[in-house]
Amino acid sequence: MCWGALGELLILVNDVIFGDWHFAEQRQFQMEFAMIQGIKRALAAGILTVAIAIPSAMASDTAADEAAILEIWSTYSTARVAGDAETWLGLWDEEGIRLPPGAPAVDFATFAPGTPKRFAKPPASMEINSEEIVVTGDWAYSRGTFTVNNAVEGKFLTIFRKQDDGSWRIYRDAFNFNSE
Repeated sequence: MCWGALGELLILVNDVIFGDWHFAEQRQFQMEFAMIQGIKRALAAGILTVAIAIPSAMASDTAADEAAILEIWSTYSTARVAGDAETWLGLWDEEGIRLPPGAPAVDFATFAPGTPKRFAKPPASMEINSEEIVVTGDWAYSRGTFTVNNAVEGKFLTIFRKQDDGSWRIYRDAFNFNSE
């Protein structure tokens, strides 16, 4: 309690003791009003602090999520060139679906068993360039381009889903080639 409020309290006590009830009630009202105003200011300051802090926290989380997705692309291309089917499959959500060009969509349970055989002849090189990543809660997408063996070029749009452990996995992957 500051001295101003203490002084007001002493005047209030004096008025009550010496019978000036009207002024006592008025001073009590003024003190209550001042207290309510102080509480309102404190609440407003708290709300403002939270309002400023939340976007900053969200931005840092978004930056971490974007970095995690870029790391998935790095692991994806490294595993593909190394012929490491197990690592590549580990990047996928168990409900993942591939949408390859000129073919029907294929779910994880269908494409996973044949992946080691397809990885037996890996490309010599693969570069993935994510040009856009958008994160919204537990979902994100990445759009960009890729080059395989410094010759075959294409583009992709991939949806990621955040897992219970906070990691990201490929949920949907659509891609096509720039030329036949």
